[in-house]
Amino acid sequence: MERPTPQEWDDVLAMLTEVERTLVASVDSGVVEDHDHHVLGLPSGIEGAAPGGARIEAALHAVMSARHLVQQAVRGKELPGVPILDRAQKDLAIAGGYVATVRTTELDRRVNRRPR
Repeated sequence: MERPTPQEWDDVLAMLTEVERTLVASVDSGVVEDHDHHVLGLPSGIEGAAPGGARIEAALHAVMSARHLVQQAVRGKELPGVPILDRAQKDLAIAGGYVATVRTTELDRRVNRRPR
Protein backbone atom coordinates (compact mmCIF):
# COMPACT_ATOMS: atom_id res chain seq x y z
CA MET A 1 0.00 0.00 0.00
CA GLU A 2 1.29 3.45 -0.87
CA ARG A 3 1.60 6.46 1.36
CA PRO A 4 -1.50 8.73 1.28
CA THR A 5 -1.17 11.79 -0.92
CA PRO A 6 -1.53 15.34 0.44
CA GLN A 7 -4.95 15.49 -1.26
CA GLU A 8 -6.04 12.29 0.49
CA TRP A 9 -5.00 13.79 3.84
CA ASP A 10 -6.94 16.96 3.01
CA ASP A 11 -9.96 14.77 2.24
CA VAL A 12 -9.60 12.98 5.59
CA LEU A 13 -9.43 16.28 7.45
CA ALA A 14 -12.45 17.60 5.53
CA MET A 15 -14.44 14.46 6.39
CA LEU A 16 -13.52 14.70 10.07
CA THR A 17 -14.49 18.38 10.08
CA GLU A 18 -17.85 17.56 8.50
CA VAL A 19 -18.48 14.77 11.02
CA GLU A 20 -17.60 17.20 13.81
CA ARG A 21 -20.08 19.78 12.43
CA THR A 22 -22.87 17.20 12.33
CA LEU A 23 -22.17 16.07 15.89
CA VAL A 24 -22.07 19.68 17.12
CA ALA A 25 -25.40 20.36 15.38
CA SER A 26 -26.91 17.37 17.16
CA VAL A 27 -25.64 18.57 20.56
CA ASP A 28 -26.68 22.18 19.90
CA SER A 29 -30.18 21.11 18.91
CA GLY A 30 -30.73 19.77 22.41
CA VAL A 31 -32.50 16.77 20.91
CA VAL A 32 -31.27 13.39 22.05
CA GLU A 33 -31.19 10.78 19.32
CA ASP A 34 -33.58 7.80 19.60
CA HIS A 35 -31.04 5.27 20.89
CA ASP A 36 -29.05 7.65 23.07
CA HIS A 37 -29.81 9.52 26.26
CA HIS A 38 -28.56 12.44 28.30
CA VAL A 39 -26.64 11.75 31.47
CA LEU A 40 -26.69 14.50 34.07
CA GLY A 41 -23.35 16.06 34.99
CA LEU A 42 -21.64 15.66 31.63
CA PRO A 43 -19.58 18.61 30.33
CA SER A 44 -22.12 20.10 27.92
CA GLY A 45 -24.71 20.51 30.62
CA ILE A 46 -22.17 21.84 33.09
CA GLU A 47 -20.93 24.39 30.54
CA GLY A 48 -24.49 25.66 30.12
CA ALA A 49 -24.98 24.30 26.62
CA ALA A 50 -28.03 22.33 25.58
CA PRO A 51 -27.00 18.80 26.51
CA GLY A 52 -26.94 16.25 23.75
CA GLY A 53 -26.95 12.50 23.93
CA ALA A 54 -24.00 11.02 25.77
CA ARG A 55 -22.94 8.78 22.86
CA ILE A 56 -23.02 11.72 20.44
CA GLU A 57 -20.99 13.84 22.85
CA ALA A 58 -18.44 11.03 23.32
CA ALA A 59 -18.13 10.74 19.53
CA LEU A 60 -17.73 14.52 19.21
CA HIS A 61 -14.77 14.60 21.59
CA ALA A 62 -13.17 11.56 19.95
CA VAL A 63 -13.53 13.10 16.46
CA MET A 64 -12.11 16.44 17.63
CA SER A 65 -9.12 14.59 19.02
CA ALA A 66 -8.65 12.56 15.84
CA ARG A 67 -8.84 15.67 13.65
CA HIS A 68 -6.26 17.54 15.71
CA LEU A 69 -3.88 14.56 15.81
CA VAL A 70 -4.12 13.93 12.05
CA GLN A 71 -3.71 17.63 11.33
CA GLN A 72 -0.55 17.84 13.42
CA ALA A 73 0.89 14.57 12.09
CA VAL A 74 0.37 15.59 8.46
CA ARG A 75 0.98 19.32 8.59
CA GLY A 76 3.29 19.50 11.60
CA LYS A 77 1.64 22.66 12.87
CA GLU A 78 0.71 23.49 16.42
CA LEU A 79 -2.51 25.33 17.16
CA PRO A 80 -2.39 28.49 19.26
CA GLY A 81 -3.03 28.03 22.97
CA VAL A 82 -3.08 24.53 24.42
CA PRO A 83 -0.71 22.10 22.62
CA ILE A 84 -2.44 19.56 20.38
CA LEU A 85 -1.27 16.54 22.36
CA ASP A 86 -2.70 18.10 25.53
CA ARG A 87 -5.99 18.83 23.73
CA ALA A 88 -6.12 15.30 22.35
CA GLN A 89 -5.46 13.77 25.76
CA LYS A 90 -8.22 15.91 27.30
CA ASP A 91 -10.73 15.15 24.52
CA LEU A 92 -10.05 11.41 24.64
CA ALA A 93 -10.39 11.45 28.43
CA ILE A 94 -13.74 13.27 28.15
CA ALA A 95 -14.91 10.79 25.49
CA GLY A 96 -13.87 7.91 27.74
CA GLY A 97 -15.69 9.53 30.64
CA TYR A 98 -18.89 9.80 28.62
CA VAL A 99 -18.65 6.16 27.60
CA ALA A 100 -17.94 4.98 31.14
CA THR A 101 -20.77 7.08 32.57
CA VAL A 102 -23.27 5.86 29.98
CA ARG A 103 -22.20 2.26 30.51
CA THR A 104 -22.58 2.56 34.28
CA THR A 105 -25.93 4.35 33.97
CA GLU A 106 -27.34 1.79 31.54
CA LEU A 107 -26.09 -1.13 33.60
CA ASP A 108 -27.68 0.40 36.71
CA ARG A 109 -31.00 0.84 34.87
CA ARG A 110 -30.92 -2.79 33.69
CA VAL A 111 -30.13 -4.12 37.14
CA ASN A 112 -32.83 -2.01 38.79
CA ARG A 113 -35.46 -3.20 36.28
CA ARG A 114 -35.01 -6.86 37.21
CA PRO A 115 -37.64 -8.34 39.48
CA ARG A 116 -36.33 -8.90 42.97
